[in-house]
Amino acid sequence: MPHPSRILPRLPGIRRLCVLPTAGALVAGTVLAFAPSAAAEPATPAAYPAGASATRYSGLAFDTCTAPPLSAIQAWTASPYRAVGVYIGGITRTCAQPQLTAPWVASVSALQWRLLPIYKGLQPPCGGKPTDAKISRAAATARGQGTAAAADAVAKAKALGMVPGSAVYNDIEHYTQTDATCRTGVLAFVSAWTKELHRLGYVSGVYMNLNFGAKQLSDVYTSTSYARPDALWIARYDSVDSLKGWTNIPDVRWPLH
Repeated sequence: MPHPSRILPRLPGIRRLCVLPTAGALVAGTVLAFAPSAAAEPATPAAYPAGASATRYSGLAFDTCTAPPLSAIQAWTASPYRAVGVYIGGITRTCAQPQLTAPWVASVSALQWRLLPIYKGLQPPCGGKPTDAKISRAAATARGQGTAAAADAVAKAKALGMVPGSAVYNDIEHYTQTDATCRTGVLAFVSAWTKELHRLGYVSGVYMNLNFGAKQLSDVYTSTSYARPDALWIARYDSVDSLKGWTNIPDVRWPLH
């Protein structure tokens, strides 16, 4: 995901995505194409990873709590789907992943499937489940948490054979919009997540609800106080799958999703 991109919404039962997934070799005939190199945008404290090289995918995708067996992926090849989200780690990931191994990743990629690595870690202090481990309300602590989460996500991605230049999406569930210290903590966390992923050569993705966290990311899109994620994956439940006309997010923001 080496270029800022929008991602179509998480819809009940179906997702249509225009995404930049894991980096790797392309296979002849695939609908993917290499994206151009990108410079840091805007002039945030984080530079875009210089050597990032990933693929773009436009089409249908799905994710499951547990990565499916290779036989299931082979069966799905007869469908319109060609991308699958996999939960690679995080303290709030709830499902076991007996299938999710480096050989599985290699085999699925060889079938020309694109993988969307998802990291489900700390959740907002004013959202998620009450039992979830939380992001701190204190910005300094939240930044440390974001840095640690990114380092862990990269370690998990590397162990699976997901090379630098790959995108990793931090799954942050909906949270209250009127809680100022919660907002500060989440934005500091995401900024640090982005900066550390960039430092390690990976691309920063974030999954948020269109009307909650995604709006707050859009509000600071041009800020030089927060490092901007490269890709935004929204949750949206109105059955509209357009890449344009998102509530509270102008089309010029993350325009290439």
